[in-house]
Amino acid sequence: MSEMIGKGANTALRGGQLRISAAPAGTDLTVLCLREHGKVGRDADFVFYNQPVSPDSAVRLAAGEIAIDLAAVSGDTHRMVVAASADTGTFGAIGLTVRITEAGAGEYELPITGLTSETTVLLAEVYRRAGGWKLRNIGQGYATGLAGLATDFGITVDDDPTPTPQTSPAPSTSTRPPAAGCPAQPPADHPAAPAGPPPGFATMPGAVGPTGDGHSPSPPPGVNFSKGAVTLTKGAGPVLLEKAPLVRLRVAWASGADYEAYALVVLSDGKVVHVATFPAAGIPASPHYSDLVRHLGDRGRGDVQRGGGRTEEIIEVRLAPEIVAVVPVAYSAINNGTGSFHKYRVTLSIESGADSVSIPADQAKKSSWIFTCVPGIVYNRPEGVLIERLERYSRRFSEHRPAVTLQPDGRVEVRMDKGPVNQFKADRT
Repeated sequence: MSEMIGKGANTALRGGQLRISAAPAGTDLTVLCLREHGKVGRDADFVFYNQPVSPDSAVRLAAGEIAIDLAAVSGDTHRMVVAASADTGTFGAIGLTVRITEAGAGEYELPITGLTSETTVLLAEVYRRAGGWKLRNIGQGYATGLAGLATDFGITVDDDPTPTPQTSPAPSTSTRPPAAGCPAQPPADHPAAPAGPPPGFATMPGAVGPTGDGHSPSPPPGVNFSKGAVTLTKGAGPVLLEKAPLVRLRVAWASGADYEAYALVVLSDGKVVHVATFPAAGIPASPHYSDLVRHLGDRGRGDVQRGGGRTEEIIEVRLAPEIVAVVPVAYSAINNGTGSFHKYRVTLSIESGADSVSIPADQAKKSSWIFTCVPGIVYNRPEGVLIERLERYSRRFSEHRPAVTLQPDGRVEVRMDKGPVNQFKADRT
């Protein structure tokens, strides 16, 4: 039988595994991992739908539920605030029920009452006390929404979390008014939040090594609350999509050009499978891998859509557990390379259910002799499909495919011009 914890009340926890869920379905749960001064130490301490794992891996968001391993929580984290937000409607209209289960201990219900027009609610906090952990029902609406909540607790938020292309806006420095009872600043006896830009997604998995221009990528400007259609431009952080049974990778370009798309599929045993309609040295053409990855044909064959001055190739992926990641590659198949990624506006799109992420080749040089681009990496994660922007280009005149390697920590290293030579063009002068 569940134990009821009223607003403001608390109970001691055993320090094991917690699972937190909320109804109705579709409610977005988030967790802020706070330091002793009452704010996050970095943007990565905010666990939400686009950043589903805390840096210490103790807090995870998956399938709409929060899992917390109290034994694994970093010593820097003194309090974890659990919040809920709604995309449509208000909690006063749709209601809210919260259930927290502690493995081997019991189940708690937190009545959340008195809500009206709020779209974000502080549900509960899990905090350290006398060498152990306690749970308190906060049950308080937050007047300024999810972005306001994040900002008040020290998170850098993108200024324009909309489906429009992100242009790496400067981090917001505005202070939003907090809900009643929640101070916008930490108490006077605590130090202020650390200054300077946060490290952002530095701990998220991604490609290893510098970018094509020899420089390491800059940290992203802040967390991204976008849903639906998202465009990742330079400096944007990774985005997590809900995992659909079928994920589609689309490489599109301006009609009149000739590009090819292929995929490097990284398996859990470290093997890399080339899915392409044309061969490379020592690699035969293979338009599919098992029944999991399938190339639907090049621009002149198969299920390829055209129209609106654009042409595209499609690769379908079923993300079985054996697939760690997929690295889509765009290749300039124009004979002798007379064209450029810049001129033909090449774009990679990843579609998973109703959500999509686009990565334009907007940093491409105007050179007609750069033949290969890796726009990003698609990771198969337990909590969803993680998309990371990369946008790497080959050397001028290089016909080599990229080489990809699975690292021990689960990252995928991409090395341009280190793979086999494509066998496509009649003349590779």
